[in-house]
Amino acid sequence: MPPDDARARALRRDYMRDEVLAGSEAAAQEWELAAEPAPAGLAPPGGELLLVSVDGEPVAIGGIRDLETDVAEVKSMYVAPVGRGRGLARRLLGRLEGIAAERGCRAVRLDTAAHLTAAIALYRGAGYHEIPRYNDNPHAAVWFERALS
Repeated sequence: MPPDDARARALRRDYMRDEVLAGSEAAAQEWELAAEPAPAGLAPPGGELLLVSVDGEPVAIGGIRDLETDVAEVKSMYVAPVGRGRGLARRLLGRLEGIAAERGCRAVRLDTAAHLTAAIALYRGAGYHEIPRYNDNPHAAVWFERALS
């Protein structure tokens, strides 16, 4: 899907509001702008953005982009509260890893905020291990990588 799709933008705004801001109205305006446009590189040929719908309603997004190496990066992964508890995050992550493998990548990296404990548990449970900082994302505190087989 195009990264600037209105459904994807709406889910990115929800992510910023629900997960990153934790209710800070002042920061909400800054992050509202940060949700536009999508992170660079999520459009083909170097990237891809997936939208997951349940009963016709978009409930999750996730992107993968090339890092101009044999490593890809997961970006913008989010499952709305209504879609949680269904295994969607793990399946979406698996599909993103599959896309990276199809492109010949040897590993997948991602970053996340320290307070997103459910996301951190998901990544650890999916075989990701912590690595040193690899980007300059000021909102990230934990960086992960997983080898692809």
